[in-house]
Amino acid sequence: MISKGRIGVRVRRLRAGYLSSVRARFHGRRDADGLQELLANAFAGSAPSDDNLPPYVLGLRAQVRHSTARLRSRTLKSHRALHVRIQSESVRVVTQYTERTEPTPAALARYGEWVGEWRSAASVCRAQAQQLADEANQLLACYWDAAWARARKGDQVGGQRPTGWLPGEITLDGTWARLDDGLLSDRWYGPQTPGRDADPSAVAQALHILDHQSARGRSGPARHGDASNGIRR
Repeated sequence: MISKGRIGVRVRRLRAGYLSSVRARFHGRRDADGLQELLANAFAGSAPSDDNLPPYVLGLRAQVRHSTARLRSRTLKSHRALHVRIQSESVRVVTQYTERTEPTPAALARYGEWVGEWRSAASVCRAQAQQLADEANQLLACYWDAAWARARKGDQVGGQRPTGWLPGEITLDGTWARLDDGLLSDRWYGPQTPGRDADPSAVAQALHILDHQSARGRSGPARHGDASNGIRR
């Protein structure tokens, strides 16, 4: 059980610089006395559950969740027009390729350019989110190193902190691994459920067409209707 009498802490703005590392080590040394049982169990080879993490660690985790959610919100807001354009054009792509079965490579290429722009923005957003997680984990390492060193001086634990032992380690959830989930916003903010792809949205179908359409070149003049079909502008 963690003694929380001396562990109350207000986590500052997340920055894995020199001063933040110093503060993390300070909190680790200060909290060590209240973490005796947790550290002793770690020395025996066990890891604490999330419910038993100290407030400093929980604060960092909450801060990363808040910051990554803001990143997503800003990405959607700053690319709102692009998002709407892809949504509307997806219907035209699906209609052209599945209903009319009249492929229009030029229009699909234009659609692919918009999707590529979105994927680039989503990739930057993901990289920034990963940076936040990495910086927080660096501070966690400083915190636990200091707590372990203080406990070792008091003969509460022995040896070095176990390699890879980082209670509260922060990882991005699975939605960050799929760049196109931002175009299917419900997948960003809710877990996937079995069967949800049985009736995919127009966007999901259009993205599938874009990623799997064979590059079949056509020679000669364009077929009648290519210039005036519903997918071209």
